[in-house]
Amino acid sequence: MKKIYVFCCSFFILYVSSYAAYLSNPIGNVYYKETDKWVMVDKTNRFDIKPQSEISTERASSVEIYFDNGSKLKIGPLSYYKFNNEDVNEISSTLFIGKIRNWVKKQSKEYKVITPAAVCGVRGTDFVVISDKDRTRVEVYDGSVSVSDLKQRNFLVGRGSYIDVKPSGISTPKINKNPPQNLNSSVGDSKMIAQNEIYNEISKSEVIKRAQQELQTAEYQNRKTAIDAFGYRVRMEEYITRPHDNQFKYVVLNTREKRFDFGKILFTFNNTLPADLSDVTKNMNTYYGNTAPDVYLTDVNSVMSNTVDKVTEDASGGKMIPDNPLNPSLWTHFFTNYSFYAAGSKDAGENGGKGKLFWSFSDSNNDGVYDSNEFTYLGGIRPTSSVIYPSGEDVLYSISNNTYSDGTSITAEDFVIFDDGNVAKYDDFKLKPGESKNDFIDKLNFERVYNSSIFSDKIDIVFSAKLLKDAGLINIK
Repeated sequence: MKKIYVFCCSFFILYVSSYAAYLSNPIGNVYYKETDKWVMVDKTNRFDIKPQSEISTERASSVEIYFDNGSKLKIGPLSYYKFNNEDVNEISSTLFIGKIRNWVKKQSKEYKVITPAAVCGVRGTDFVVISDKDRTRVEVYDGSVSVSDLKQRNFLVGRGSYIDVKPSGISTPKINKNPPQNLNSSVGDSKMIAQNEIYNEISKSEVIKRAQQELQTAEYQNRKTAIDAFGYRVRMEEYITRPHDNQFKYVVLNTREKRFDFGKILFTFNNTLPADLSDVTKNMNTYYGNTAPDVYLTDVNSVMSNTVDKVTEDASGGKMIPDNPLNPSLWTHFFTNYSFYAAGSKDAGENGGKGKLFWSFSDSNNDGVYDSNEFTYLGGIRPTSSVIYPSGEDVLYSISNNTYSDGTSITAEDFVIFDDGNVAKYDDFKLKPGESKNDFIDKLNFERVYNSSIFSDKIDIVFSAKLLKDAGLINIK
């Protein structure tokens, strides 16, 4: 009897210290990610989840999470959520995009919700958190919530009030005239879920797993092995897929003997894309006609990474600008906002997963011109810049360097190379007798290499001209 008593006590101690959070009441399509595997949550009454696991919901879908201390939350449709941890002192969650409603048991452990723009901390309340791009809104229905922005500015939001947190900073609390949200409607922005994947899935296992899924529905695919500009054999795998009806995504994976690099670019348009993607891509930068094209590029989100370090570019507000507003014949694409980020392992969590902001542009006067006073830079002043052509200006190899006032530097090397690794010259573009433009383009590759003072290693990506040509991103006419 004594042995049985000791066993039962040991089991009880193990159980109460495990803090077993679980999912319940899934509606629609709810997905759960543990390590590198996404699975659909079935309709069972209980589904245990572990710390660092992620949950996503589709349109008209929702799910509830119950915590060990009696608190719970509900995840609304089109949301991307991460359960960070529950221990003796704290429950911690991250909401990347979408909405969650939280019911926190009073007089319990600290309860924290983190978004790309804010941190919310409470002890006993009922509140909603909404995350959309860089904006966070917190609505409090009972109790109070302490809300901080990324600069540690803080407000206490009381019952019946709400607060907004934007890139420019946190606002003061305001009276909320809207009733409490039940999250049953389709909320959020499905496009932002695709953007979050671009910014945050950079481990090799995550990238390969998603590629295995997306290759099954890819619109364009290309696989080849070539030699890079440094003499190393690289296996390239590229594809283009459509996450949503107004988006397409280009992905390239590079595998060498001792490294793995990848790039992803998400293109978002103002309207539904046509069946033939090249009908849009061939006119994406310039368009000839008396009226602007019906479909044009509005946003680009990209990442290049060696799975630790990364470079992220974020463009928005895309539009077509006429050469002559009164009698247009040529339309040129222009982004109203553009930002360039880079991150080593220490910077990966900055700016919602994008990294450290190196420079940005905002067309504040809306004139469609890149004015010098519309740029901002790391350290506050324009960096020292240089561009050189180490092998001569007739060779398609250049090195660009920016060094910022705080000492941070970043260098980009660009090559146009053939499959055998030889760097192309301008004279090489003269076609040989019997050689077609298609055959010539199919032998060409582009290589971009990033080095930075904040990186642990370089980022080195080779991608083919062939796939870009097939998708209309390179016009050979």
